[in-house]
Amino acid sequence: MFRKLFSLFLILFLCVSCGKKEEEIIQEIEYIDPVKDVFIFGEVDEYLQDKIRMANADNDYKNYQFEMLEKGVYTDALNDIDGNAVDLSSYDCFILEVVSVECSHCKRQLAVIPELIEDIDIPFIQYFDVGTKEEIEDLYEEQGISIPEKLIVISSDDGLKAYIRDVLGIKQYPTMIAFEKGKVMFDAIGEANESSFESLMKIAYEDPLDMEYLRQIMKTNRSVDDLKSDLGDENLKKLEDLDHDDYTLDLTFQLMGKKLDFSKISNRKSEVYMNQIDDFSVYEDKKLVLIYTYLRDNSETDKVKFINDLISGDDENEYIVVLIEGLESSSAALKNMPIGFNCPVVSVLGYMPDDFYHFGLIAYPTAVFVDKGTFVGAYSDIENKEKLAEAIHLFLSDESIAYKRNN
Repeated sequence: MFRKLFSLFLILFLCVSCGKKEEEIIQEIEYIDPVKDVFIFGEVDEYLQDKIRMANADNDYKNYQFEMLEKGVYTDALNDIDGNAVDLSSYDCFILEVVSVECSHCKRQLAVIPELIEDIDIPFIQYFDVGTKEEIEDLYEEQGISIPEKLIVISSDDGLKAYIRDVLGIKQYPTMIAFEKGKVMFDAIGEANESSFESLMKIAYEDPLDMEYLRQIMKTNRSVDDLKSDLGDENLKKLEDLDHDDYTLDLTFQLMGKKLDFSKISNRKSEVYMNQIDDFSVYEDKKLVLIYTYLRDNSETDKVKFINDLISGDDENEYIVVLIEGLESSSAALKNMPIGFNCPVVSVLGYMPDDFYHFGLIAYPTAVFVDKGTFVGAYSDIENKEKLAEAIHLFLSDESIAYKRNN
């Protein structure tokens, strides 16, 4: 009797344990965090907005400018246009102005630089991201200006150019960057004047930004580069191998990790547009492939046959064809065809979740992949059945690149 009771207890224990393990496995699936484009400047308090704007030549602060803050200084060897060695990492603090001989704003700013730097006691370095020594000297001569003795001028340098582009992420000329103790304290864009330069110096060296406060706000912003970094080189290579029109990458980065709300439906049911699904909630815990296509008229049966061939034999995933409506009605074209799709069909102008179509498409058919209510990827302009199978494995299998555990 005891043995029977023990055996029964053991079976129950194992069942419960298995259930817990299975539950734990389900809970382990975390999706990669989606891109979230937040205008950081709009999130900071008004006092700080005004303070930053004054030092930024009366311009709103761009997201990339916030991201430049606290970046490390360039450490490789440089030479100025007179051949003197320049080591940026040796300065306790300095101003780096990034300009170009081709920039009209930079040309106008040349005239005010001597006055701006006259009374400052830290190095001011003018780096021409575009411009040789000869072009720089010709530019100053054309403007009728002598290069100030205390100004350090550096011509275009490949290493510094890469740092400017890839590390600091500078997007326009002129840009002034204030460094202290090897990191960016403030960066300003546009044509500086005496007032804005004075504000720049103050915000950089006397009344610095509260970086802890800004970091908390900046965390709410997540760029495509952040997502790429999380995916890693190996998974990015898999995506690139799938892509043949560049839009697979763009659409995947735009959607990956975002939630799909099956309950939010704006349009009512209509007899004009295809609506073959009454309850979308049945897809909430499914692996779902949305296939988008466009039909001009009822002669394009080849498009229907192609998609039917794509989805044939796949019993593991759910499929929905989403019709794009244009000048010609895809719904009308399909209704007048002698054949139909071998899966449910909805129209973007009909009854369906709004989240099915809140993004742009440029080629058809395009597949968008949804894993239990989360967008995990896209495959634009499907080539063939084999490539779609490759995309399904990439996004909807246990090895999905959208799962955090696989990155």
